[in-house]
Amino acid sequence: MSINTYLTNLCKHSGIDQDQVTIEEVTDGEFLMVNMTVPAEDSGLFIGFHGDTLSSIQRLIRVLFQADYPEQKIVLNINNYREQRQEKLREMTLNIASRVLDSGRPYTFPFLPPQERFFVHTTLSEYPEFESLESVSEGEGNQRFLVIRPKADR
Repeated sequence: MSINTYLTNLCKHSGIDQDQVTIEEVTDGEFLMVNMTVPAEDSGLFIGFHGDTLSSIQRLIRVLFQADYPEQKIVLNINNYREQRQEKLREMTLNIASRVLDSGRPYTFPFLPPQERFFVHTTLSEYPEFESLESVSEGEGNQRFLVIRPKADR
């Protein structure tokens, strides 16, 4: 079975007509990007709250197909959710960083998965106007949170 077949069957079992689904696999160096497009009204079924379901489906695909792609990390994207989420995270990070800079008070994000915490760290470091701020992860496991705070606040 291929990733394409697996996802097509998943859509079929979810009641989505295969004619309304497109799946494209793109190799990008160490990554195998699997882009799936489903009708907008069905996207929430596959994405879930803050991408939880998307992450779970991606994990299943990685486990099932890791032997077929031993040199690549498989990344699943549905209806360009990952790009949209990154743009929202960028806007949120910049707004929060501005507030922390103005108020001097730290801000603790609600739970973010590791890749999103990394994205916030990276985004903050790309803007020289926020060099007096730092982002740090605190806590363990599901209780790990990201904090943006002034560097002097320790």
